[in-house]
Amino acid sequence: MNFPRRTIRLKGNWTTQIFYECDDFLLAEKPEGIPVHETKDPSRMDFTRLLSNHLQIPELRTVNRLDLGTSGIVLLGKNKNKNVELDLLLKEAEKTYIFLCDGIPSWREHRMECFLKEGNKQVNLVRSGGKKAITEFSILHSDPNESISFGFAKILTGRRHQIRVMLSSLGFPILGDTVYGKKEKTETRMYLHSFRFYFTDFLGQKQMVQTDVPRDWIGRMPSISNFPFDT
Repeated sequence: MNFPRRTIRLKGNWTTQIFYECDDFLLAEKPEGIPVHETKDPSRMDFTRLLSNHLQIPELRTVNRLDLGTSGIVLLGKNKNKNVELDLLLKEAEKTYIFLCDGIPSWREHRMECFLKEGNKQVNLVRSGGKKAITEFSILHSDPNESISFGFAKILTGRRHQIRVMLSSLGFPILGDTVYGKKEKTETRMYLHSFRFYFTDFLGQKQMVQTDVPRDWIGRMPSISNFPFDT
C-alpha cells in the first residue's frame, strides 16, 4: 500500500517527511545534525520533541534511535499503550541503510558477525562480554578516482554504532565519521542514512517505506542519483 508523503517544516528551519502514519505510530525522516531525542541538555532541541510539538502529540516516543550525524527513517510511537508491540515491530522489521565509505572493498557482498561492547564514548569489537551484531553489506558502486564506495547495509541486529564500527574494522570507515574514521573533519556530514524500512503493520499487512537519497550526497558521488534501488 502506498501512503502519500507529507513534508513538514519544523521549528528551527528543520524539514522532515512523514512516510507512514496510523493511530499508533508513524515513520518520519530525521535530518542530519539534530539529536533524535532529548539529550542531557534539556534546552537543546531534538527531532522527537520538535515533531511532537508540531503534530501536537505529547506522547510521541522514539522507538529506534539514530546518531546525531545519521539521517533517515525513524519509528515513533503515538500511543504509550502500544510500546511493547512497537518494540517487537521494530525488532522484526527489515532495516536497510545506505552509506558512503572510504576505500574500495575487494568484495561486493559481505556478511559480518561480531560482538560489540559499549564504552564511554564509542563502541568496541570484543571477543567476549559484548552483544552479538550482524550486518549484511553490499557495495553498489565505487569511484576509483575518489577512492570511495557507495553501498547498502542491512542490519539484522540493532546495536549502537553497529554499521560504523563494522565498516571501520573492515578498513572502510563511513565518510565523515570522525569517531571511527578520519579524526579531522574534512566532510560536511557523516554519510550514513536509514534508507528503507520493511515491516508488518498491526493488521498483519506487509509495508515498505523508502526515502530518497539525501540531496547533499549527490555531489559527493553523482552516479548514485540514477542508481536502481530495488536491490
